[in-house]
Amino acid sequence: MTFNDFNDTDAGRALLRLLSRGHAVVAELQRTAEAVDASALNEPRLRSVLPDFVVFRTEGAIDRVANGPEKMELDEESRELNLDSSARIFRVLAAIKKYAIDLARLIDDIDAGAFVGYSLEGILRDGQGACLLPEAVALLGTMLLVSDQRLPGQTRERALVLFYRCTVGTSNEPEDFADVCRLFKSTGRPEDLATRKPGYPESYFSRFLLQKEAIRLVIGKLQTGDIYEASRHYPLPEHRSHGLSAQAGLLYVCLFFEVKTLESDFMAMREIVDRYFGDSWVVAYALGYTADLMQMWATYPAAKQAIGNAITGSTVRQLQERHQERLADAQAKLKECLLEGVLTEDYVSSKTPQLLSLLREANTSIRWLLLQPTTNDPKLEAVCKISARMREEVLGALVDTALLEDKVKGILIPLVSNRQANWLRLQEEAAQAMDDLAVYFSGQHALKRKVRNEELEEFFRSLQQRIEELSLSSQEDMAALGRKVSQVDKALDEVAFFHEVSQQPQILHFLSDARQLLQRMLRTANLNEEMLGTIETVADLSYAWHALAGYKEAMGNLLATSPESVKGLRALFLKLASILEVPLRRIRQSGNESHASLVSNYYSAGLVQFMRSVLQDIPRLIFQILAQLATLNASVSPVAWPSRISFAELHSYAQRSESASIEVGKLTQRIALLMRGIRETDVAVLGAILVEPKEVLVDGLRRELAANIEVMLAKQSFDHLEASLKDLADQSRRLRGSFEHVQDYLGVSAQELWRAQFGRVVRFLLHMEQHQLLGKRGRAKSSPDHDPSQPIRFPDGKSSGGSFLSRCMAKLLELTEPKSCSGGFRQDWCSSGGALDSLVLQQLMEAVASPGIAAMSKLLALKAAGRVRKVLQGGTALLGDPEHSRAVLKASRARSSEALRVCAASLASQVGPLASVLSSLGQIMLLQRRLTALLRLHGSLDAPLINKSLGVLDGTALVESLEEDAETEVDGELPSLWDFVDSSSIAKEGQLRFRRKLAKTGELHGFAEPLRQLLLVIPEDSAPNGLDTLLALALVQYVAEKQRQAPSARRTSTWTAKAPAPTVGTEAHVALSAGLASFLQQLPRQQLHGTFQVCGFFIQGLCSEEAGSD
Repeated sequence: MTFNDFNDTDAGRALLRLLSRGHAVVAELQRTAEAVDASALNEPRLRSVLPDFVVFRTEGAIDRVANGPEKMELDEESRELNLDSSARIFRVLAAIKKYAIDLARLIDDIDAGAFVGYSLEGILRDGQGACLLPEAVALLGTMLLVSDQRLPGQTRERALVLFYRCTVGTSNEPEDFADVCRLFKSTGRPEDLATRKPGYPESYFSRFLLQKEAIRLVIGKLQTGDIYEASRHYPLPEHRSHGLSAQAGLLYVCLFFEVKTLESDFMAMREIVDRYFGDSWVVAYALGYTADLMQMWATYPAAKQAIGNAITGSTVRQLQERHQERLADAQAKLKECLLEGVLTEDYVSSKTPQLLSLLREANTSIRWLLLQPTTNDPKLEAVCKISARMREEVLGALVDTALLEDKVKGILIPLVSNRQANWLRLQEEAAQAMDDLAVYFSGQHALKRKVRNEELEEFFRSLQQRIEELSLSSQEDMAALGRKVSQVDKALDEVAFFHEVSQQPQILHFLSDARQLLQRMLRTANLNEEMLGTIETVADLSYAWHALAGYKEAMGNLLATSPESVKGLRALFLKLASILEVPLRRIRQSGNESHASLVSNYYSAGLVQFMRSVLQDIPRLIFQILAQLATLNASVSPVAWPSRISFAELHSYAQRSESASIEVGKLTQRIALLMRGIRETDVAVLGAILVEPKEVLVDGLRRELAANIEVMLAKQSFDHLEASLKDLADQSRRLRGSFEHVQDYLGVSAQELWRAQFGRVVRFLLHMEQHQLLGKRGRAKSSPDHDPSQPIRFPDGKSSGGSFLSRCMAKLLELTEPKSCSGGFRQDWCSSGGALDSLVLQQLMEAVASPGIAAMSKLLALKAAGRVRKVLQGGTALLGDPEHSRAVLKASRARSSEALRVCAASLASQVGPLASVLSSLGQIMLLQRRLTALLRLHGSLDAPLINKSLGVLDGTALVESLEEDAETEVDGELPSLWDFVDSSSIAKEGQLRFRRKLAKTGELHGFAEPLRQLLLVIPEDSAPNGLDTLLALALVQYVAEKQRQAPSARRTSTWTAKAPAPTVGTEAHVALSAGLASFLQQLPRQQLHGTFQVCGFFIQGLCSEEAGSD
């Protein structure tokens, strides 16, 4: 039986299918853990409606979880936040359970002889079977350890209880829910594993029953065998533990299924530690997951004794010093190999064994220095702590190693793939050289007819024949090939000493060339796939999936000091892509494309994210330089030149300007150098994702620009509106100007990038503010403008608990408070606290631009909707009282102004607050109206063509909508708006999407009319009877109070110097009128007519009284 035959058997295919599914489950488990918001599942406020498994112990308790109005509201919020996460958690836990059941069944079937010719012992004797079966067992243990680490017990239990409450009694109710709960109930795993209770994790593993004999066989094979044949790639004894590291990870996990070995088998544990963990106690057992054996084996006597004897402070210190010395020597050799022009095809093919040895030495030392210092043992951590300088040296060696591996593979891969063709070409050239020499000594050469030596002619003919007979076709030929080529080479060396040959320099040179061809033939013959396999094996960096996170700062420093190091980091990222080989090897062998896509996409996305986080230091450096440029540009020229200036002052300014210009040039050159490193870096394929360095840079610039905009906006408190707006506008102008100064070096449009990111930040903050205003908990990821790699803070840390939008809006509302200011409809607002006029609004436009003003307008509309709801609820409550209802009914029958005044006076204490809320609503609508007018003005001035085009589209869409509602006949030959839209959008859904997009675009141009805006849909039958009369009475009471005031009364407020106090009769009661008009806009038409009718009777009565008095 050959090495690959087992994969083609039923047993091999069954194991491969199981492993393929298992790796897909592990990837989905980690994806689920990243998607789940653990803080939402464990939030104290929602804990009463998110119980754990305790709720199952009391009969009927599950039905009383959301008992009561308050709990029902919390339960509704909890389901909205956590239902999707709970469903994902259940599905992935159910997948782990199914994997465990299928694995146990497969082992039982093998042991029962269901696979003819194979038993557990027979599979473990087979080379490939000895890899697959231990991997399948260890993969189950990996799932359990990862699930308990990434999805803690309390989180699992609360998610499962919520999932049960949402699915019980429905078609989605799972049948295996009880089994999942039994297997995955909380294990009590603490955050610090050093404080865990005895029995963990073996008690967790014991929930999943596997055949004990099979576990012992697997552990025995891992304990004594070399299932991956690591000795082929790591021949030196000091590299043994590194070569067996993958096998050591499997053994570490499998031992928890057979805990007796850890507890009491002292001989076996001593053998295991001596073989695998004699010089390394931090073991990588999965992609990105490591375990400290000093900590994990502390509760097992046999394991603790074995690892304690091998790993001590003195041995760790010796090991660290040894690896540091080896790494220093290896790095010096790496630098020599990476010099320009050293790595040629001839050099690589002739020095391949030496290069492999260098890579092996460097990678083993890097592995130890990366992995072992992450220990959790306090004593060992103090011994092998890595300093910042040593961290930079390790990173430098890692980058150089990755570069050398990348370059050597780039040379070896085509040489190995074209080995046969190159061999035939070299063989033909060498045979032709022998033929040329034979012709030369035959005397028939055109230029040397007198030179004739039959012996030499025959000699070279025989060498030609021997060269032509060489072959790479069989293994037997390969064994003798080196000897045959060496014999021909020796013969050519000896013939060079013949008198007739040694006296002819051109023949000696020809012989030298021929010998070089023979040596190249020999080097080509020695090339094989195993060399590439050795490079892939020793270059494996999957153990450092998370360990490299601690080197991000060192990578940033490397980029800052050496911009050309981007190439080296690219090679490092390609080296890190080796993590994909571990799960994908078995998935490819099983032939499952869906699993391959799922796993590859997950790990590739993680790789790209890590690469972006590292390269984000370049945009961060660029924006630090831009901040310096903004400061220099602001200090170069004064704000305003004086009319007269002395020569000394002018000379001082010129010196400052010159030094600033020099500094600007230096900073610009730094940006250019950073960009050169990016431009010279080739495209990289990380797993399944093609990464373009320039695109990574542009994305990084977007994120960093968004972060700077966020910080700039968050700093403004708006306690003093004008000062805050001026400061914000100045900061924006300086940063934007510096960005434009270097945009040609960056290869981006600064204005486009600025507008896009400013709009994104504002839209995200608006999304969160809207949820907060509605009293809901908004999740950042629910916003389409959320970027997980560059989150925007909300709230931003100010005492307001919101963002700059709410602070600025609160200040605007303070300046337009109806009780303390005048104006708003035709004139500016004026009050004792200041004025809100066109100059302030222009400053607002310069500070927050159209996106900010449009966002505030949306927030105002949402606030206005709350006021409408409050008026409706207040009116409904008033009319629900019988006494008040009778007074309103009486008023509806009154026809005189006096009778209406009496009715209004009887309800004065009730309708007064109603009028205040209507005034507040009117204040909001007037402010929104002014902001909309500001947007409309700047839209027509800054982008008149777009503004007019949008206006035409908006009008056309409105006309066609009215025609559709009226169901009128339309001439089919006339063009329609939808004739100019993509054909895929002609359907009703497409038209709706188009109208929404048109409305969204129109908001930035101020097309909306706030006073005509529908804020709340009130159906005909939902408005309470008498609401129209109640609104009229509120207006009557308000007018009556104003009539009782002295006609000559004047405001006592002290007006600011910005604007004079307006005439009271001109702008008085504007807010109430606007609020009433806006509220009536929301009511059914019948209620509108009723309000107008009562107001008409009152006005008619007032006119009659006036006429009677005359």
